[in-house]
Amino acid sequence: MNEWLPMDEEQSKVQVETILKLLGDSSCDVVDVGCGDGRILIPLVIAGHRVVGIDNDPNAIDACGRRCAEIDVDANLLDADLFDALPLSSPVDAVVCCGQTFMLLWDVDDAVRALKLFKQSLKKGGVVIMDDLPGDLWPEVAQGRWANGVNEDETLQLVWAKNDAVFTIREAGQVDSQSWEFQESDCPIRLWTMGALKMAAKLADLSAPDVRVEGAILVMQAV
Repeated sequence: MNEWLPMDEEQSKVQVETILKLLGDSSCDVVDVGCGDGRILIPLVIAGHRVVGIDNDPNAIDACGRRCAEIDVDANLLDADLFDALPLSSPVDAVVCCGQTFMLLWDVDDAVRALKLFKQSLKKGGVVIMDDLPGDLWPEVAQGRWANGVNEDETLQLVWAKNDAVFTIREAGQVDSQSWEFQESDCPIRLWTMGALKMAAKLADLSAPDVRVEGAILVMQAV
């Protein structure tokens, strides 16, 4: 595990294999939004696809660049916010937004704006490929495993918004067992339900999310 891999290796492997299968054998133009250190980008480039990686974390872009250089693969890497970088000058066949990146778009208006940019970035018949966030994470909530609280070691704290499916995770010195309201230093994260994701897709003129591998990958197309 690392900070750009918020899932186990098996789940990551399933995601990569599914995306490669979805893109097929022909060389495609792809944008990887939130590319991190190249978990998905590098296998796509190796498979012969032309990939632009976007990430607003310069450390992630640096790590991705180093990994590409180590294995001598070529990708266009942009240290930029997706709202500034998209749409690109030329449309693409697919926009990939995985690694739970879409959860960082906790504000619904921003999420819809991002999906609209994804659509504007696509060629006719292009697809948006994302994590199956509802199928992967909502069962944890339904089973009562995610709730306000601090772990026994007091190194981790989960705080939910009072009226929305938005939470924050505090670690180490940020933990404050007396504070259960969002603070300025907190990073809000949205745990997308399927209903909310369908609504956001509709507002962006994309098809309803089609789950291709439960808990791993869903697809939306321009309508």
